[in-house]
Amino acid sequence: MKQRIDQIMPFVLAAVFTIVVQGLSLMEFLPLPVALLIGAGWAVLIGLVARWVRRRPALSAWVEDGLVALGCVTMALFAFGGAIGLVMLGAALDSSSITGETMVTMFLPSIPIAIAANVPTELVILPGLLVLGWRPGTRRILFVAAAVVYFVHRVWTYLVFAPDRLDFAAAERSTAVLTAAEKDQFSAALHVDDPRWVLNLLTFAILLLSAFLSRRGQLGGPSPVVSRPSTSVTLPR
Repeated sequence: MKQRIDQIMPFVLAAVFTIVVQGLSLMEFLPLPVALLIGAGWAVLIGLVARWVRRRPALSAWVEDGLVALGCVTMALFAFGGAIGLVMLGAALDSSSITGETMVTMFLPSIPIAIAANVPTELVILPGLLVLGWRPGTRRILFVAAAVVYFVHRVWTYLVFAPDRLDFAAAERSTAVLTAAEKDQFSAALHVDDPRWVLNLLTFAILLLSAFLSRRGQLGGPSPVVSRPSTSVTLPR
């Protein structure tokens, strides 16, 4: 029974992660049941693919290490890029001549960066690592920790940050200097003091640490040396 639970657990964790995160992501555009259904469908698909890969040790090792490397890249992009973006927006709001048009121009480039970092991480990288890396040891603990931290980050984003987003329709064409009230509105809507980037940085650090526990390194150790008895051949004279 315990062995059976251990076999099922990674798929359950990956499914819960995917369904909740994707459900929250899509509920802004779709009815919640439809959003959850799409999330469940993707969870099944990623689970089946990960199961197929997991049955092939060499391929599984390459894919697992590749997902870790890609996760380090996406989280570095989001953690450091997000932190720098918040610092720049905060500094801009301290300016006495900042306009709504300038604030929108500064903020909009962060959207494709966030999408480029989050989409592969929440759709493929972390669900895949939960399944492929489900082996006793430190790396499994690190994968679960990274998934938990990132899960908290995404839930926090969709429930707290997303509803407060500012409607930029009027501000993007405004060349008038922002008033103190408008600066406060921008600051609140953009969550300039938002500490979520710390969770991004923590996820990056966990994945980076797991990169030092390479799966391919474990499988690709030195081959055992087989000693063979020496044979001497005496040629006739």
